[in-house]
Amino acid sequence: VARVLAERALQQKADELALAGKEILLLKQQSITGPEQNELVAFVSGMATEGPALPHEKMLKLWTTLEKIGDNVWEHDFRTGKTYFSQKEFELLGYSLEELEDPPALWWSRIYKDDFWILEENDHKYREGSIYHHSNEYRMLHRDGSIKWVLDRGVVVEAAADGKPLKIIGTHADITFLKDMEEEREKSEKRYRDLFNYSQALICTHDLTGILLSVNPAIQSALQYSAEEMVGKNIADFVPKEMRPLFASNYLDIIIKNGRAEGVFSVISKAGKKLYLLYQNYKVEEPGNDPYIIGFSQDITERILAEQELMHTKRLTEEASKAKETFLANMSHEIRTPMNGIMGIAGLMAKTALDTQQRNYLQLIQDSAQNLLRIVNDILDLEKIEAGKIELEEIPFSVSEKITDTIQSFTYKAEEKDIRLSYHNQLPPDLHVIGDPYRLVQVLNNFLGNALKFTEKGLVHMTSGVKFDKGEWVAIEFAIEDSGIGISEEKINIIFNPFVQANTDTTRKYGGTGLGLSICKNLIEMQGGELWVESELGKGTLFRFIIPYKHCQSDLVAPAPPAVINYTSLGAKRILVAEDVELNQFLARHIMESWGFRVVVVDNGRKALQALQQEDFDLILMDIQMPEMDGIEATRHIRRLGDARKASIPIIALTANALKGDSEKYMRAGMNDYLSKPFSEEQLFTVIQRNLQSVNMENNTESLTVGNPAPGNATPTRLYDLGMVRSVSGGDEGFIKKMVELFIETVPPGLEELRQAVRDQQWERVGKLAHKLKSTVDSMGIASLKDDIRTVEQNGKQQQDTAALAPLVQKISEVIAACMEELKVDFSL
Repeated sequence: VARVLAERALQQKADELALAGKEILLLKQQSITGPEQNELVAFVSGMATEGPALPHEKMLKLWTTLEKIGDNVWEHDFRTGKTYFSQKEFELLGYSLEELEDPPALWWSRIYKDDFWILEENDHKYREGSIYHHSNEYRMLHRDGSIKWVLDRGVVVEAAADGKPLKIIGTHADITFLKDMEEEREKSEKRYRDLFNYSQALICTHDLTGILLSVNPAIQSALQYSAEEMVGKNIADFVPKEMRPLFASNYLDIIIKNGRAEGVFSVISKAGKKLYLLYQNYKVEEPGNDPYIIGFSQDITERILAEQELMHTKRLTEEASKAKETFLANMSHEIRTPMNGIMGIAGLMAKTALDTQQRNYLQLIQDSAQNLLRIVNDILDLEKIEAGKIELEEIPFSVSEKITDTIQSFTYKAEEKDIRLSYHNQLPPDLHVIGDPYRLVQVLNNFLGNALKFTEKGLVHMTSGVKFDKGEWVAIEFAIEDSGIGISEEKINIIFNPFVQANTDTTRKYGGTGLGLSICKNLIEMQGGELWVESELGKGTLFRFIIPYKHCQSDLVAPAPPAVINYTSLGAKRILVAEDVELNQFLARHIMESWGFRVVVVDNGRKALQALQQEDFDLILMDIQMPEMDGIEATRHIRRLGDARKASIPIIALTANALKGDSEKYMRAGMNDYLSKPFSEEQLFTVIQRNLQSVNMENNTESLTVGNPAPGNATPTRLYDLGMVRSVSGGDEGFIKKMVELFIETVPPGLEELRQAVRDQQWERVGKLAHKLKSTVDSMGIASLKDDIRTVEQNGKQQQDTAALAPLVQKISEVIAACMEELKVDFSL
């Protein structure tokens, strides 16, 4: 209101005095209320009728009014050269009037030296009459040394006849706070400008239709466009043509609706190069302004191209790995298939009447075949280790017995070379552990075999003892020392690399692939152990390794007496053999006919399917790789036959493939079991016996319900069948009872682990635990669980149909629990 009234009054007076009055009013940046407002308005209104010279009382009133409304007031008289300041002027600078002798002199001395020219210039212009009011900002020094900013405004209130000012009056306002705020604002704006201009991020703004409003230099550099070439264009103009139709729906619609959007999109540079940008954009809405989008992007072209290259490399690696696996499988098959014939025929020849020379020749053939087979196994073991597909057993065994058996197998070789083979056992006689005895034997065989191979005279000595024994765990140390050719110091660090041997002529002199030590080192480390070697060229080598095992109660480990197999115990079974190699056909027919079997041989899967449809058989031995139709495809066709009995016939895979995962593949195809080539007569009989007994048990338990006794007075059918256990017991009832006790004691913890793994949804672990339990189920002849335990194993490993696993595991637990109760009753446990 005051400003409006003052403006109306000042408009009526066109001379400098009226203009000066208006300037004084406009000094105030705050609302003026109360009596001071009315007083000032009335004074200014009165000025309009006074003339260029104000009476003294009017000047005094103006001074007083300005002080009342809170301004620091000053007055300068050009006639006397004197300047007067209000008390607040010196309070502004940190002084009081009581402590000042010459206030004006002090005031003028406190003006910042670099700003003094402003006052000098104003004084000059006032004196020549070129200005009648002024408004300036400058700095002053506070008493404590700090700087104060003031807004200085003044107007002429008395002038001479020639128009030159005689007296001016003005105010000083402390604007330090505003200046500080302005400086901070300028710094902040500069920071944002610097961020926008110097940021490596690609920053832009655009409206809701995609029209670019601003772009920073980083975008211009990346796309090689100037700001003028981009601002005003739609972002879609810089997107690849094939992606433009999706620009609105995949980006604009999302960010308008959600207020933000992020992802990766492509743009085309001025040179036609395709760039990939990782963006994170936000919608900005400010009152009074149209909403817009601010975008932040990062050029990830190199990363995307690297990922694409990595994916391409990964695909090539996987293809190479698959090709390698296929090659190894084929190599294994091509070597093992004729090896099966050679070793089988050699075994048959050993049963005939031979003179000493012929028997020696035959022994050489068998040794050579075993060496070749060992090389194949080493290569396959290395592949399994590199692929992480080696699975370690966890079963009870006696370490001393395994060591003794292994050393005994090398006795003949040591005697043949006239080398002293000795063993110093420092293990406790009752020490039994849980671990993988087969891998221990494999490692010992390799080290002992190498020691004998590379030693021409002297000795090979082995020691074993406990390194430490801490509660549940015991670490066993093994040492194999020889007096052989030794290893040079520079070769020790490389002998554990695959296909590397200590000397270039080692293979020529001693044979071998250079894989054994690499495999041993990996097997030891996989079991949590460590391996060391000490050697001196020409003086021998010492291999020392430690493997930790879990303690096991000795009564859980029952020594298995050598089984005496009655090959005629199964009767006259009808066997169908599908095998395309003539030598293997002859071998299979000769072996099984000697057992009293009737054997029909075909050379491919299609003929096997036709033979089964035309004739009844008890079991099929099915080779995997055959012309026209392989064994897997033939098995699938058989399992789909309309005749349920023929569709369920036991099928055993005869495979020369030995890679991890092959057996699972055969089981998924519908096969019941598998036997790797080359196989012995005992192995062939055992696998046939196991599967024929399973069929008999399944036939006998079809109508059995767990927990319900058989009707009437008939003897109830048992859930278990110990036929396999009895076949290997050699008639030792104590052994059979020990197996039953071991089953009852060791299976429940494994079942609980399996149930817990299902509850935790650890499907891979479920598959592994089911795999361990599978052999126990088969050994105890629990036929009703044969398919269920395999389903759990496969579904767990493949992580498929996992919803069905919990009911199956529950069924397995119930059946095994019922089986245990039967065993406890039958064996009085």
